[in-house]
Amino acid sequence: MPMSDAAPSHEPHSRRKKMFRGTFILGIGTFISRILGLLRDVVTAATFGMSTGGIMDALVAAFRLPDIARRFFGDGSLGISFVPVFIQVWQTDRKKAWTLLSVTLFWVFLYLFGFVLVGEILCWIGIRYFNPESKVFLTAHLLSLLLPYLILICMAAICSAAMQALGQFTISTLVPPILNIVWLFGLLVIVPLCSKEPETQCYLLTICILIAGIIQFLLHLPFLRANGFHFHLRFAAVSPEIKKIFKDFFPKIFGLTSIYLNVLSATCIAWLFSGGADEPIRWLNGMITYPLRPGAAAAIYYSERMYEFPQGLIGLAIAMAIFPLLNQHAARKNFKALSDDLTLGLRIQFMLAIPAGFGLMLLSDSLTHLLFQRGAFSETDTLRTADMVFWFGTGIWAFCALPIVVRAFYTVGDIRTPCRLGLAGLLLNVVLGLLLIRPMQEQGLALAISLTAGIQSIYLLYIFTLKHGYIDFPKLVLSICQTCIASGVMFIAIRMMIQALPGPGSLDDLLRIISSIIVGIFVFFIVHRCLGGRELGILFRGGVKKQKKKR
Repeated sequence: MPMSDAAPSHEPHSRRKKMFRGTFILGIGTFISRILGLLRDVVTAATFGMSTGGIMDALVAAFRLPDIARRFFGDGSLGISFVPVFIQVWQTDRKKAWTLLSVTLFWVFLYLFGFVLVGEILCWIGIRYFNPESKVFLTAHLLSLLLPYLILICMAAICSAAMQALGQFTISTLVPPILNIVWLFGLLVIVPLCSKEPETQCYLLTICILIAGIIQFLLHLPFLRANGFHFHLRFAAVSPEIKKIFKDFFPKIFGLTSIYLNVLSATCIAWLFSGGADEPIRWLNGMITYPLRPGAAAAIYYSERMYEFPQGLIGLAIAMAIFPLLNQHAARKNFKALSDDLTLGLRIQFMLAIPAGFGLMLLSDSLTHLLFQRGAFSETDTLRTADMVFWFGTGIWAFCALPIVVRAFYTVGDIRTPCRLGLAGLLLNVVLGLLLIRPMQEQGLALAISLTAGIQSIYLLYIFTLKHGYIDFPKLVLSICQTCIASGVMFIAIRMMIQALPGPGSLDDLLRIISSIIVGIFVFFIVHRCLGGRELGILFRGGVKKQKKKR
């Protein structure tokens, strides 16, 4: 029965509770995964450092491709194309829905197998024709080992998307930490036992990553079987649905995964334009010298973890929980409910992301020093990474907003607008990155990514309101203003406290971070509440009290 404004009063409570429950579960899972990922990077930094022999640059460049593919197929465009179609089929024929999942997995495997085959040939060319001392040789070797991981993690991501479409978020919280756990086990146990040579250690680590991919895929099978899944390849039965899923896939790549494409392009720039001081760039016929030092790609990787923590905990958790709900509203033509839930999701996102960005900027030095400066990770590496973290902090609000806004376009059937802006953003990011690396080193790449994400977020919000009107813009703007004022007061309070605390040192850093978080949370929410902000109360109460007041 279609929903309407005259629906029973318990319906808003039910859908809000479902949205907040999904947000909470995914948030907890993302938090655990991010903590393990941070620990993973701490151990990786101590093992390989940032610029020693270009090993970490090569590992980052090789790992970036399967990582971005996972985002395309799971967290990104194919997962988002798959979910609404799967939900629609599930509501009418569950057996056909499982057939749709089977056929989707088959085509994903087939396409990726061809892609991996081409990639392996290119890697062989790099290994065969480049000097063993060159960064191309090592990167090609590592990439050839990691390419099969691409197939495994993408198929695992599609399975997770199916489970989320059914409102079952547990598996989505269990799978992401697997990579971090196996990675840590490899670095702490296998690598020290087998070799002390950095290059050999790097090869062993890539094998561990491949094993993690196998586990991540196989872990889904018991959960799918428990829900009635059987592998059926009846192509004709789901041919229209498959065409719709893959028709939307490529446009959504440039919309939903624009941040990751910008990070990928920045990593490529860092890898291509890093070299010795005053060393001419040979592939440009020596016309200019390298503007970046070795370790630039690794600096992006280490600092990326800092902004991915709030992005995953806030932006992606809210976006992944709210997307099936918005799709249900759109399918039932209940645009009032769509507007209410989308506006509420954005309000909560900005209320959490804006102060998180301020906090990351203030604590960039202390966080980087506390987490990374040990083992092979030098003081210079710490300073370079901290500067990157600072500039990434300026874009936290945009990194968290983009997944939600882009998904909002998809729920109303508008795929082209985020795609066009994603392509424009990719071009803008490359241009800004190339312009800024000479005066700012790798910091310019972080600033370029943040600026691009900010421009995209603001313009997408404006276009969505102009074209579709399903955002309560006055209420959203008021909420953002309240958050910005509270964040400004929080910034001043934390800044004054940091200046009064002792100087550098691990214990001092820890004291500075913990006290800043406590004081920041207290000051922000007191000021935010005094200004009339209600988002925190709504988040914890699941919107129930709000609905009662309306009645």
